Amino acid sequence: MRLIACCLIAAASLSTSGSSDPSSLPASDLPVFTKEGELSFPSDYREWVFLGSGLGMTYGPAAPRPGENPSFDNVFVNPSAFARFKETGRWPDGTVFALEVRYSTSHGSINQGGHYQSDLAALEVHVKDSKRFKEGMAFFGFGGGVAPPSATAPALPADAGCIACHVKSGAVDATFVQFYPTALAVAEARGTLRADYVPPPPSPARFGQVLRDKGWAAAEKILAAARGEDPYASVLQEGPLNGIGYGLLRQKDTANAIALFRWIADAFPKSPNARDSLADAYESVGKAAEALAETDKVLALLEADAALQPAAKAQLRKASEDRRARLAKR
Repeated sequence: MRLIACCLIAAASLSTSGSSDPSSLPASDLPVFTKEGELSFPSDYREWVFLGSGLGMTYGPAAPRPGENPSFDNVFVNPSAFARFKETGRWPDGTVFALEVRYSTSHGSINQGGHYQSDLAALEVHVKDSKRFKEGMAFFGFGGGVAPPSATAPALPADAGCIACHVKSGAVDATFVQFYPTALAVAEARGTLRADYVPPPPSPARFGQVLRDKGWAAAEKILAAARGEDPYASVLQEGPLNGIGYGLLRQKDTANAIALFRWIADAFPKSPNARDSLADAYESVGKAAEALAETDKVLALLEADAALQPAAKAQLRKASEDRRARLAKR
């Protein structure tokens, strides 16, 4: 049932706060309405500013059935509105968001994992105009999927739930800017995030910046807080943290790298890869005994890990044996 996508159009719900005259935007970039008040399909939306994409997102209990591929949603905004947003941190009247819902698939060509986008499932549009609409905004469904999107569409009823949802939860002017990294950065810089907005745990990139700039003590607090807020946060996952650690090693920031690799090894005690990374870090600073001790742990964990793919197991075993050979020459 595609009405659920009305609540998926994350960036597309806006309040009247911070509004401006739509005539201040170029006429060529404004929404076009028929004399009956229906919105004309913005056929060039794929040339607009891309705000972000979600995979299988839902703000309610609805979710893909087991075994079904989740849908992608891609959100675009008219360029002049985004230019104004970058200046002010607010969306002007005349802002138009297009939500493109696409089916996803997994197995095709050389792809062996994850999902990629395929055909159009639905197209929905939101328009901000505090003079035209009593609520200051309206949503329009253009269909899609079996048939091409319709040429025009009437506004969805004001009580469909979209407006109330976004007014309650949107981070900026009742919009879900929190789901669009470039727009979120603008709102943070302009100070337009709502006062009660609670950000999620920081991304691995932001965590790495704190670690680099403020040191391990400050970074460790972030990890501790994230564990309490969202134990599945990406900043707590082994892969992203491991990448940050090796980035620090490349930058010769070995003290912070070792501290991080120790934390990863403690957080993932059954991971031979975590111990292998810590062994690399110790070797990089000439701590041969510590590197050898971690190498022994890698080999022991490899023997006990029945889930690790054979190729990955062979790679880690070779890395450990090579490290032992190097350290033996010292």
